[in-house]
Amino acid sequence: MTYIEIIKRLKSLKDQGYISSLRRGPTGIGYTLETMLGLGETNISVPDIGGRVELKASRRSSSSLITLFTFNRAVWQLPQKEVIESYGYIDENVRKSLYCTV
Repeated sequence: MTYIEIIKRLKSLKDQGYISSLRRGPTGIGYTLETMLGLGETNISVPDIGGRVELKASRRSSSSLITLFTFNRAVWQLPQKEVIESYGYIDENVRKSLYCTV
């Protein structure tokens, strides 16, 4: 699936309005998103679309944070240490860190 196709599918999904979860429990929202986009369910540490794009979903009422980074080094385009060195800052433990909340 191309980037343009992902955008089209997400816009089409948005236009449908509210969609009930297809499964109960904490995995229901992600399962519903993958299903509605025509993707197979994945429970492995490789990004969902083409090995490059990871989908994240959450309930509107959830206060949980979503992890945007993976520990799977195979999917990183730059070495993790290089990203931290380039974009990180010195934290309260006086070490180079990269923490952010979106």
